[in-house]
Amino acid sequence: MKESQQPHLRRLRQPLTMALGLTGLVMAAFLTVACAKDESAASPSATKAEAPATPATAVHVALKDGPPLEFRGTISGDVLEIAPMDGETFTPEAKHFLATGENPYRSDPEAIKKGYTIFSTACSGCHGHLAEGKLGPALADEYWTYPKNQTDKGIFETIYGGANGMMGPQQGRLQVDEIIHIIAWIRHQEEENLKNGGAATPHG
Repeated sequence: MKESQQPHLRRLRQPLTMALGLTGLVMAAFLTVACAKDESAASPSATKAEAPATPATAVHVALKDGPPLEFRGTISGDVLEIAPMDGETFTPEAKHFLATGENPYRSDPEAIKKGYTIFSTACSGCHGHLAEGKLGPALADEYWTYPKNQTDKGIFETIYGGANGMMGPQQGRLQVDEIIHIIAWIRHQEEENLKNGGAATPHG
């Protein structure tokens, strides 16, 4: 190659080198962005796959276990000795109630249905099929023979320790867990009655 042609070729090489360099930078940037998009698109689906599904009807109650509260008989005022009856083991829900006075079954639809089943067997003969009152007083309206029964702790004391008339103590007849199931249904029935202005169906 002649020396006279070399300066001309050198002038051509410089723009070509710059153009190829810019193309390489553009390609590298494009690949970086594309990879980042792929990773971000894959991330949410991975998160969804890892997250456990929570049923819509699940009820979450932080159950507490500790020294029991002091429960007193509705009529006598004496401290009630609450102990498991033969064959009974206190459930976590029963322990929570005895320690706090809060009934964890109040917001559990399945527990409320179970409470009605127990009520219909053990209580409806005196208090009526829908707790509307029969030989014994109504339990699903705004009036309470014993005002303390407005609280779950109070009505538990009345059921467990007994009341005046034919209402004998249910200690040794009903388990603590069964009683708080019944209370959950009574409260539900009361709410439904007040909402509907009359007797509601057993399960609302």
